[in-house]
Amino acid sequence: MLTVLVPTRNDEDALARMLPALVPHAVSGNIVDVIVIDAASQDGTRRVAEIAGCTIIDADGADVPALVELARGPWLLILEPGARPIGDWIGAVETHVNSAAGKGAARFSIARDPDAPWWRRMFAPGRATGAFHRGLLISRSQAAALARPGMALADLPRGLAVRTLRAAVRPPSA
Repeated sequence: MLTVLVPTRNDEDALARMLPALVPHAVSGNIVDVIVIDAASQDGTRRVAEIAGCTIIDADGADVPALVELARGPWLLILEPGARPIGDWIGAVETHVNSAAGKGAARFSIARDPDAPWWRRMFAPGRATGAFHRGLLISRSQAAALARPGMALADLPRGLAVRTLRAAVRPPSA
C-alpha cells in the first residue's frame, strides 16, 4: 500500500531510530518499499539504509517524476529522518485511503510529550518547520499529476490542500 520516502543528509542516527518502527508494517505488507533519498551524506546514513534493505538513490537524480516512477506502492508517505508515526497510524492511513477524502493528501498531527514540562508543551509543539515534519501522505497518481521535471521533493506539498489524519507522528528530535 505505501512507499515510504525519506530525504536524508548525514542522518545516520535518526534513520537508525526510525526504520525499526516501520518494520512491522513492512512485514504485514502495508509498507511495500522504503526509498532513502540521500544528499551526499558523509556519515553512515547509506550503510544504515543498506542494512535495513532500503532502496537508496542520490538526491541529484531524485526529482519528483523519478521518485514517483520508482515507487512501488499506490500511496507515498514522505517522512523526515527520525520521525516515527505512533499508535494505530496505519489504521488512520487505511481509513483515509478508503474514504471519500482518500483522493487527497494528508498529514499527521504532532505527538505531544505528556512528560515534558508545561511550558515546553505550550510553546514547543509547532517548532518543527521542515516540509515533512508532519509527514505527507499522497497518492502516487496525485504526485504524478503534480510532478514537473526537475521538481524537488520539498516542493511537492506547496499549495496542496492537506487533511489531518487521526494519528500522530513523533518528530525527529523526540
